[in-house]
Amino acid sequence: MSREFYTNLEYYKVFYYVAKLGSLTAAAEQMYLTQPNVTKTIRKLEQQLGCTLFVRTKRGVELTNEGQMLWSRVEPACHLLLAAEQELEAAHQLEGGELRIASTEIGFKNYVLPALQQFTKDHPNVKVKFYSALTGRILEMLRAGSIDIAVLHTPFDQRNDMEMYHIDVCPECFAAGPRYAFLADRTNQLADLQQYPIVSMQEGSATEAYLSNLFQKQGLTFEPDIEVTNTELAIQVVENNLGLGILPWQNIRERVERGTLFPIPLAEEIPERDVYVLTGKTVPLSNAAKVFIGDYILPVNSGSVI
Repeated sequence: MSREFYTNLEYYKVFYYVAKLGSLTAAAEQMYLTQPNVTKTIRKLEQQLGCTLFVRTKRGVELTNEGQMLWSRVEPACHLLLAAEQELEAAHQLEGGELRIASTEIGFKNYVLPALQQFTKDHPNVKVKFYSALTGRILEMLRAGSIDIAVLHTPFDQRNDMEMYHIDVCPECFAAGPRYAFLADRTNQLADLQQYPIVSMQEGSATEAYLSNLFQKQGLTFEPDIEVTNTELAIQVVENNLGLGILPWQNIRERVERGTLFPIPLAEEIPERDVYVLTGKTVPLSNAAKVFIGDYILPVNSGSVI
């Protein structure tokens, strides 16, 4: 049975610098200690190990055979510890580290990308990993600790294991291409619009859930004629006269101004969607994630913690 490990690790750190520099005085200066304290520490280490580690020379100190044996183990271990300290310091100062973000396409285009442009300019040594997926999958990644930050639009499953920062409100607009532009000249009932092709995001997305809930509140069944995988594709499908769609106003405003999309007035109110930055409560945030949220997402969007 091996002996219990009881030697103070600080003793090995002193041993490392004395052996590396070959001088008690130089080691003391390197560690901001006095030479008597360094000498005392080496003596304590030798007493605990039951051997002599150094012999004095005219130039300083040299390792004994036992000291050489200990150095062969301590040197790589201390090298790894010092490297880890430097990596942690670099991450703390944002001279390194990693930022892991996930978002849907709308969140990335409208919130994450503008913030990342400035963040990466200010902190070019931080490695950024971005993931795009459906809302449900993004929430799974957040709860598993696979990502630091999620940017999502409602609706989504809100639970107590998440920290939520409200950053924006996103208006939605029923819109049509030139073929259906006549619908923009009158106020329409949602039920009346069901006679035209309806464009929606794919099943399982937050947008599909939002639209389904909107129709259900009016006692209607939501049955889209065309399903697409992202918002930009939905906009292009509507713009090319393949159907009507409820689209984020901030993403179609320029097209409305150009006259390629036409807002359709509705008698029913279309609820706005809230935008949140989410973090997990069980996994500590990296310094890069804290800075990204605090200095680049929340100030721009005047976010608040929920």
